[in-house]
Amino acid sequence: MASLASPQPHGAWAWIWQRITAVLLVIFLGAHLFVLHYVPENLSINFLGVAARFKSVLYVIVDSGLLAVGLYHALNGIRNVLFDFVVAEGKRTAITWTLIVVGLAFLGWGAYALTAFMK
Repeated sequence: MASLASPQPHGAWAWIWQRITAVLLVIFLGAHLFVLHYVPENLSINFLGVAARFKSVLYVIVDSGLLAVGLYHALNGIRNVLFDFVVAEGKRTAITWTLIVVGLAFLGWGAYALTAFMK
């Protein structure tokens, strides 16, 4: 068993990906807000306006990216906070796999919701 002072190699990658997803969140959110407020179609923010926006493949890509990156960033942050309190490697593995399953479930649910507008 590794001591608390020993470096965890997989922890560095979690830290790096947290920073990368933070930058990607800013980019995707900026693109989302730009399309929502400054695209000349001037569609209203209601179901029909959102459905009309989702006819554009670019809007679907931006919102799908925002969903995926936001989920990863949030769940990785939760994982990091939980790891501050959990020392046992077995429990850390269980936390990681639980968050992976939860993330994939929400990603599937969100992707299903996004594709509902494309029909």
